[in-house]
Amino acid sequence: MRIKNSVSLFSEICHLTKRRIGPSKIKALLSYDYGINISIGRASRLMTDMNLPKMPTIKLRFIHPRSIPNFDCPNYLNQNFNVPQPNQVWASDITYINLNASFAYLCVIMDLFSRKIIAWKLSLKIDTSLVKDTFIKAFYSQKPSTSLIFHSDRGS
Repeated sequence: MRIKNSVSLFSEICHLTKRRIGPSKIKALLSYDYGINISIGRASRLMTDMNLPKMPTIKLRFIHPRSIPNFDCPNYLNQNFNVPQPNQVWASDITYINLNASFAYLCVIMDLFSRKIIAWKLSLKIDTSLVKDTFIKAFYSQKPSTSLIFHSDRGS
C-alpha cells in the first residue's frame, strides 16, 4: 500500500512541477512532505516505469573552448637561470591581489642576473596591455644594449 501511495504521489508531484523534477528531489519531497522514505534508485525506477522524464538536479554549465594560439616559441633558457651579465634575460609574471569585491593584477619584470625587480605595474584588468606597458617601462629604465631574452609563462 505504501508503494501504491508513492506511485499516485509521483504522478501528482510530476504534474504539479510540470515534469521538471528529478528522482532526488522527488525522494526529498516524498520524505519531507508525506513521510514516505524511498531510495533515489527506487524513485528513478518508478519514473522509468511511469515514462516520466528524469530531469537532472544539477544544471550543466557551458564551458567555452579555450583557443590556444599556435606560436612555436623555442625554450632558449632550458631551465638555466644563471645569467653571466645584466640585461641579458628578463623574466615576468603576473599575480593577483584580492580587494574583497574584485582583484588587482600585478605584473613584475625581474633581471635574472641580479634577481632585482626592474619594473612593475598594477592594473584592474589582466590583459596584454598590462605586460606590454610593464615591458616598455623596464626597457626605457634599463636601456639594454645587447640582445635580450624576455621569458614569460604566457599564462594570459
